[in-house]
Amino acid sequence: MSAPGVRHGLLLPNAGYYADPARLVDVAVRAEESGWDGVFLWDHLMFARELRLPMADAWTVVTAILARTTRLRSGPLMTPLARRRPWKVAREATTLDHLSAGRLVLGAGLGAEPDLDFGAFGEPAGLQIRAAKLDEALRVLSGLWRGTEFSHTGEHYRVDRATFLPTPRSTDRHGHPAVTIWSAATWPAQRTGALRRAARFDGVAPMVRDDHGHLRGPEPAELTAMLTRLADLAPEQSPDRPYEVVALDSSRPGTGQAADRTGLLAAAGATWRIEAFDPWRRSPKELTGWLDAGPPDNDRRAV
Repeated sequence: MSAPGVRHGLLLPNAGYYADPARLVDVAVRAEESGWDGVFLWDHLMFARELRLPMADAWTVVTAILARTTRLRSGPLMTPLARRRPWKVAREATTLDHLSAGRLVLGAGLGAEPDLDFGAFGEPAGLQIRAAKLDEALRVLSGLWRGTEFSHTGEHYRVDRATFLPTPRSTDRHGHPAVTIWSAATWPAQRTGALRRAARFDGVAPMVRDDHGHLRGPEPAELTAMLTRLADLAPEQSPDRPYEVVALDSSRPGTGQAADRTGLLAAAGATWRIEAFDPWRRSPKELTGWLDAGPPDNDRRAV
């Protein structure tokens, strides 16, 4: 089973062995040469406190990746926007959008380690306040990216007659200047806030919470169910700009099985399959094998 319309990416940690920024950039360059479409990074300040892992700054490494590649898409999956100043993110993202000729992807979410990325530094870690700040920050980003005078007075952020130029060279699905945003969403959804948020932007990266509270990528049937619900909330789709559906997958079966699995995810609605590399279960040698093998439909290998 093949899925020629699906793009293939890798999601790498910015911790431990992969805290070396040069190593991450080398992986990305090698991935592009082998035909992969994207290399994306975690965005954590700390991870697993008791392990005292070294970390690399995701945005700095993404900058280097985009500067060293010509085709690959890259970005943080996911940046917890509630711990960032949105105007600073707006400026940084626009600069990277120009540097990369539109290849930056801004993954935006609540953050998976609130006690570390928020609480350890005195930032509010509660779910509701992080969600409120995320939604407000996204409104500020969209407003600043238009390139016209923008003001905003909200519960968490205030902008007074700011004009940000240049605008991003990329546009959103409605034709407005904007950096590409993929929004995180958890399924099953007790509330529709995350899905409503994802429906407003360029793509969704769903995760499923299992019976033990752990997050994983969706199975095809789960992806279908989530997209059915999302379709009820999404605005009309542009035929010239497909909505991106990002299926994170950490199963890594054999090459033939991976192609079959890609086909099943594509049939469920996925436009990207991103293999999440787990450094606690996989060795650097295995990642080298992934890179050398290329994506499952490796007839698209770069020349």
